[in-house]
Amino acid sequence: MNKRVVVPIAGALLLLAILAGLKLQSANRAAGAAGPASTRIVRVGTNRALGTVIPFVAKSKGYFQQQGLQVDVVDFADGSPMEAFASGQLDIALLGIAPSAIWQGQGVGLKVVAAANGGGHVLLTRTDTGIDNIQELKGRKVATPKPGTVTDTLFRAHIVEEIGKLDPEKDLQIVPNVAPGDMPTALFVSREVDAAITWEPYASQAEQKFKDAKVLYDSAAEWRKTYPGSDQLYPVNVVIASQSFINTRPADLRQFLVAYVQAIQFVNSNPQEANQIIADELQLDTTIVENARRRIDYTSHVDTAASLKTLEWSKQAGYLKEVPEASKLFDLSFLPKP
Repeated sequence: MNKRVVVPIAGALLLLAILAGLKLQSANRAAGAAGPASTRIVRVGTNRALGTVIPFVAKSKGYFQQQGLQVDVVDFADGSPMEAFASGQLDIALLGIAPSAIWQGQGVGLKVVAAANGGGHVLLTRTDTGIDNIQELKGRKVATPKPGTVTDTLFRAHIVEEIGKLDPEKDLQIVPNVAPGDMPTALFVSREVDAAITWEPYASQAEQKFKDAKVLYDSAAEWRKTYPGSDQLYPVNVVIASQSFINTRPADLRQFLVAYVQAIQFVNSNPQEANQIIADELQLDTTIVENARRRIDYTSHVDTAASLKTLEWSKQAGYLKEVPEASKLFDLSFLPKP
């Protein structure tokens, strides 16, 4: 009796073991199929700023998913993602052309693979300061951001030295390392400074909030006057990729840029819908976004000549020893053909 009972049980156990084995093999095959997709995670560092918001737009619209990529967009709200990029925590980052060149010059393996945006910088003062032109900044306190940024080099080398014919170190009282969100307070509330060099959307926010806000220099407007035939503003932010990512995952970089370019085309072709998405991402009023976008442009196209010109400002300000050769800094072969 016991044998007749044991044999069916043993057979059932054997059958269960076989079924479990088949299930495990099936799961392993599925995992194997999913394996390449899971390794196709792309780590992108940026911040929720007007000029570097495109990855958030692309993710919102599902463009990355359409390319089979899982893109983890990391928001560096407190500053540049460069430190994380340099330590290998990111594959791609969006930041200024100036710090990109500076970090590459310090040995970080990277290439600029696309542009992000141009324009957007505004030099603000108050109506009660009596400052009507750049020359009248002499002896005044001016709030500036972190040294070495595009904003800082643009202000020191281009606005103050080239246009104002002033020495930023001797003729001005520069107050550095002021966060963009703190500049309106320093200029309009506590009045610790007489002017501030900021960028969009902070400039449009300040103009809307403070009635005594006065634009002393609008870089985008001046660029359009100087280069009336140009279809792009001066380069500001770019997309960089680590050299290891370029070497080991070129196909993923190409697909990332396909989705990235698609997002830029969407933003430029559908301003109303795009402004709403950008406003939601940046937690801004759509009117602010609309006004701010008049001073910036979104493009993936890299104007290498203009980019190297802006890097001359970094060299002039002492942050770069030499302006790098275009072939060393740029690799635009991964961008989709127009």
